[in-house]
Amino acid sequence: MNALIIIDVQYDFLPGGALAVNHGDEIVQTINDLQSEYDLVVATQDWHPRGHKSFFTSHPNKIPFEEISLNGLNQVLWPEHCIQGTKGAELVPELLTNAVEAIFRKGMDKEIDSYSGFFDNGRKNLQAWPITLKEEALLK
Repeated sequence: MNALIIIDVQYDFLPGGALAVNHGDEIVQTINDLQSEYDLVVATQDWHPRGHKSFFTSHPNKIPFEEISLNGLNQVLWPEHCIQGTKGAELVPELLTNAVEAIFRKGMDKEIDSYSGFFDNGRKNLQAWPITLKEEALLK
């Protein structure tokens, strides 16, 4: 079994978004084209609650991209982005999702960031989808 993992193709990470990646929108068509070549397609979605501790706005007198210690871990303070239920958190409509079997949300714990779709940044909490991938592989 082979799997395509689509990572955070959301408004806030594309040009014009709160934490934009220059030219990030240019990869969406390639992602769409690749999907048919994989047995399993899953996606992640950054999905932060308001007041997430990784946001600079949650720390008085701090600025975007400043680094702090948060619960014993180095943390970059980000602009507010991908807040649950907002337009910025939505997957972009140009991304074809018919072949996506599951969308796994990350960054929901207000106390710790989660850059990875596998673990939170402290590697304490395993995300559910790696288990799903293993189960899929065992069933085939």
